[in-house]
Amino acid sequence: MTEAIIQQFSPELLTEIFGNLYINDLLECALVNRKWSANAMRILWKCPIQLATFPLKNSKSPQEKLCSIISTIVKCLSIEVKNKLRNIYGIIIDEVKNESVPMFDYCLFMEKLNLVIMFKATFFWLNSQGCVTGLIYHHIIFQEICNLIIIKSNILNNQQRDTSRMTEAKIILSAYNPKHMLQGEVCNRNYKESDFPLPSHLPLMTQSLSRLERVTLNTCIQPRFIYELNNLCRNILDISIHCGCHDDQHLADFINNQEKLQKIVLFSFKSDIRLQKISEAIKNKLEQLLSLNISAGQVPLKIFNNKHCDQLLELHLVDCDQSLTNLSDWNQFLCCNNTSFKNLKKLELHCNVKNLEKIGIFLQKVSSSLRKLILIRNNPEEQILIEKFYKNIAKYSTNLIQLDLTIPEFIESMIIILQSCKKLESLNLRDPCNQPNDLNEKFPSLGNYFPLSLKKFGVEFDLNISKEMIEEFLNNCFNIGIRKLSFGFYFMDFTLEHEIIMKRHVQLGTLSNEFYEYWIREQKEVTIEGNIIYNENLPVQEKEKDYWFDFIRECM
Repeated sequence: MTEAIIQQFSPELLTEIFGNLYINDLLECALVNRKWSANAMRILWKCPIQLATFPLKNSKSPQEKLCSIISTIVKCLSIEVKNKLRNIYGIIIDEVKNESVPMFDYCLFMEKLNLVIMFKATFFWLNSQGCVTGLIYHHIIFQEICNLIIIKSNILNNQQRDTSRMTEAKIILSAYNPKHMLQGEVCNRNYKESDFPLPSHLPLMTQSLSRLERVTLNTCIQPRFIYELNNLCRNILDISIHCGCHDDQHLADFINNQEKLQKIVLFSFKSDIRLQKISEAIKNKLEQLLSLNISAGQVPLKIFNNKHCDQLLELHLVDCDQSLTNLSDWNQFLCCNNTSFKNLKKLELHCNVKNLEKIGIFLQKVSSSLRKLILIRNNPEEQILIEKFYKNIAKYSTNLIQLDLTIPEFIESMIIILQSCKKLESLNLRDPCNQPNDLNEKFPSLGNYFPLSLKKFGVEFDLNISKEMIEEFLNNCFNIGIRKLSFGFYFMDFTLEHEIIMKRHVQLGTLSNEFYEYWIREQKEVTIEGNIIYNENLPVQEKEKDYWFDFIRECM
C-alpha cells in the first residue's frame, strides 16, 4: 500500500482501523503525521488515566505517566482559568502559562472520568513540581481539571439514553475509608476519613459532582459524606455499596433519591447484619432496575414479593456463610407466582443446592429470556439432589449461551445439560467445593457432547491430564464439528508432545489461533504446583504484551 493511498484515508476510516490496534501500535501511529496523531489520540484519550496502569514501550512508571497526563490536561485549561491560578492563587508553573498550549484539545476526546484516580493523579503531579504543595492547591487544580473535562468532553454528549438497556456510567466516584481498609472487616462509627474529600470541600465543582453517574463505596464511609452527596446527586445510574452497617439510613435516602438508577450492588462485611432501611429502598426501586446484586438475608428475599421486575436483566443473589435466609425464604422466592421477571437474561445464585430444590419452577418462569446462568454451591450435596438440579437446568434453560457452575461429582450429570443446551457458547466449571469428581478420568468424553456453538471451555481448578487424553478430547471435539475453541484453564504437566498435539488442532481449526498464541505463552510461563509460580526469566517486553492482552480481553 503506497504512502499516497494511505494519505487519502478519511478520519472515519482511520478511526475504525486504529480502533483495532493495541496501545503501543497506536502510539507509533501517532508519530506518523498530524492527521494520524489526531485519530490515534482520539482513541488513547477516551480514558487516559486508565492507560497509565498498563506497561508501554517506555521506561516511565505508572506515577510518571499519570503526571504527564495531568500536565497535558492543565495545559488545556482556558486562559481565564490559568490567569486565576497564577494571579489569585499564586500557582506559578509552566503548564499554567498562557503560551502553554498542547497540540490538541485532548479533553474533547475523553469519554470517562474517574474522580478518585484523577484526584490522586493530581496529587502526584503537584508533588513532582516541588514548588507547589499543600491541600488547597491540590483541591483547586483538581476541581478546575474536572470541570474542564466535563464541560468539554464527550462524556455527557449522549443525554438521551435507552432506559431498557444497561448504560455504562461515564463519571465515576469510588471511595473508601483508609482506616477501615487497614483494619480489615472492623467497622467503627468514629471513622471520619475517606480517600476523597467531602463534597463541601470542593465548592468549585458542585455542578460537576451533581452529574455523577456511578458511586462505589468500598467500606463504611462517614454519614456526612453520603449526606452531602445525597444533596447534590440525582442522576446516579449505578450504586455499589460494600459495607453499609453504620450508614443504613443515609444510604437508603441516597438510593431513594436517584431517579435514573439502573444498577445496585450491595454487600456488607458483616454478613450477619440485616440492612432493613437499605432493603426497603431497594424494594422501592426494584421495578426500574436493570441489574441487582445483593447478599440474600442482609437484603431479605421478600422484597421481591408482588413485584413486576420486568426491567431486570441481571440478578445476582449470594447466600453468605452466616446465612440469614432459610429454606422457606428460598421457596417463597422461587415459587412466588405474583413476582415476574419477563426479561431476565442473566441469573447468578451462589448458595447451597438444597436451598434450590425448586429451582426448576423459577427457571421455567424465565426460560424464554434467560441466556446466562451461574450456579455455585457452597457445600457438597447428595447425588440425588444434584441429578434433579441438573435435569431442571436441561429442561428449562435450553436457550443458554453461558453456563458457569460448580462441577458435579460425576460428569454424567454435566452431559445431561450439554445434550440439551444446543446454543451454549461458554462453559465454565468451578471448584468442586471439597467434593471428589471424575473430570480427570472422563475428560475426553466431554468432547463428544459439546454443542457446536461452544467457543470457550473453562475449568477453575487443577487438571492432571495426559497427552493421550488431551489428544482424544480434541479429536472428539473435531469429529463432532467444534471449531475455534478456546480454553480457560492450564495443565499441571505440559510437554513438547502436548504442544504438538494442540498445534495440530490449531491447524485443523478445532482451536482458535488467536486464543492459542496467547494461551501457549501463559502455559509456558506458569508451573502449577498448588500455586502458580511466575517465570522471572521471561523478557520484559513479553510480560508487557501479556498484561496488555489481559486488559483487552477483559474489556471485550
